[in-house]
Amino acid sequence: MSYNINLGAWGSVFAVPSALVDSHLKIATESQLKVLLYILRNSGVDNSVESISKAVSVHEDEVKNALIFWIERGLVASVDSTLSVPQNAEAQVSVKPQESEPQPKTKPRAMSRAQHPDSMFVARRLSEDSSLAWLMDEAQIALAKPLSSGDTATLVMLHDTDGLPCEVLALLINYCVSIGKGNMRTIERLGIQWASEGILTVQDAERKIIKLSQSSGAWARVSKIFGLKNIGSPTKTQLSLADIWCNEWKFSDDMLLEAYERCVDIKGEYNIKYINGILSKWHQSSIFNLDALKAADAAASKAKTKKNTKTVEERHASYDLDALDSKSLFND
Repeated sequence: MSYNINLGAWGSVFAVPSALVDSHLKIATESQLKVLLYILRNSGVDNSVESISKAVSVHEDEVKNALIFWIERGLVASVDSTLSVPQNAEAQVSVKPQESEPQPKTKPRAMSRAQHPDSMFVARRLSEDSSLAWLMDEAQIALAKPLSSGDTATLVMLHDTDGLPCEVLALLINYCVSIGKGNMRTIERLGIQWASEGILTVQDAERKIIKLSQSSGAWARVSKIFGLKNIGSPTKTQLSLADIWCNEWKFSDDMLLEAYERCVDIKGEYNIKYINGILSKWHQSSIFNLDALKAADAAASKAKTKKNTKTVEERHASYDLDALDSKSLFND
């Protein structure tokens, strides 16, 4: 009688990278895990999107999304449209790449939703550019969710088409999250705007974020002073004027409130352009506190009274001359 070990299902095994469990298991979806396990099991085989989809019962779009997810993390490679496990499957893109010099752009694209690159192009770009792979990791951490294929394509487009460096895009994403607008539509809209303004370095991006934060803070202060509630997101005009009033002209809360009350008294309603006219006049006259304003109002009132008095006297003189002329006529 002979004996051997009953391996059962363990008779056929394949390797799974430690990084899968150590770094990605918490955030990977069921579809992403299915796709990776299938590729690991069939390493060296021509694994197409169609064949994977059929084998693991996952829609082709989800397969593409999963492939992008694993390509970003260095666990899957795309070579001549053939998907396989890279030779160094443990290699992970975790070190922030050095900032590269921004490439000059001839003309920024229009502020509209352009055609996004397809998933295979995105996968190839991520496999050949480690800075893009780093950006996807940073974006996923900042947004606290796995990126969809559309999200990834948008970021690749902002980098390749609009010329925004990965480091600038990472700052943009974190800024959007900080103001409660961590969605790809806002990120894309601001990304196009930044590119059109030539914000292509980390230093420029940091200055832009400081400026935006100052404008937002100024509007929050102004809207509180004016008692404005439930008005939605501020417009560009509101942000711009509030920034000028608070950060450039340095008006106090009392002066802002006084301008608002005078506007309502005269116009019967809140009118930001009218308020700006009042504050602009005060700024030109170097009136920055209530004492100076009170003195200016008193001087204006005195000048007006003097002018009215002079006008009345001129009228009386005119009447006297008319009477004199009339009298002379009858005497003749």
